[in-house]
Amino acid sequence: MSIVNKFTVRRAEITVAVVLALCSIALMTKSAQNRITWSAEENMGAGFLPFYLSLGMLICTVLTIVKFILKKSPQSKDTSAFIDPEAFKFVSVTLISLIVLVFTIGYLGIYFSLIFFLAFYLRYFSEKSISFITIFSLTTPILTFLFFEWLLKIPLPQGISEPLFYPVYDFMYGKITMPIKMIFIVLTIFLPTALVLLINRFIK
Repeated sequence: MSIVNKFTVRRAEITVAVVLALCSIALMTKSAQNRITWSAEENMGAGFLPFYLSLGMLICTVLTIVKFILKKSPQSKDTSAFIDPEAFKFVSVTLISLIVLVFTIGYLGIYFSLIFFLAFYLRYFSEKSISFITIFSLTTPILTFLFFEWLLKIPLPQGISEPLFYPVYDFMYGKITMPIKMIFIVLTIFLPTALVLLINRFIK
């Protein structure tokens, strides 16, 4: 019997419950290092929401563990495989690709890492055409950049690719009228689609 078949629904339930309980305790401990009180004079402390949300999660996981021990839940009696081998393969690829994405963000930056991640993920899991995958993989980071960096003014990790964005920042915060900026945004969003369609036409 393979490891996948040995990991039953019953084992999955108790494993997840214990892990979440430990995570809840860790988050509560970390949140308690900040103020977790809320008063009219001091407003909400920085650790208030994380602490009490973690406390709620801990209570839920403890109830799950108790029900498991008493065998009161259907999952605590289910000895069937939690996940079939085919699904396990997809889950494994997803987890590995996400781990690689997290590590590459620190080096390449989130935008270029996102391009490679989306291209690989869509190519592996979907039956979409190369054109669609290319357009989606290029357009999504562009929209992400515009949303966080332009609208919310929240910079995301850029790694070694940061110097490539300096001209963009000069344009964004330079003395350029808003209509010109809006035209630039629209052209930037639709540029990948136009390039892919143009390349397909020449290739054919």
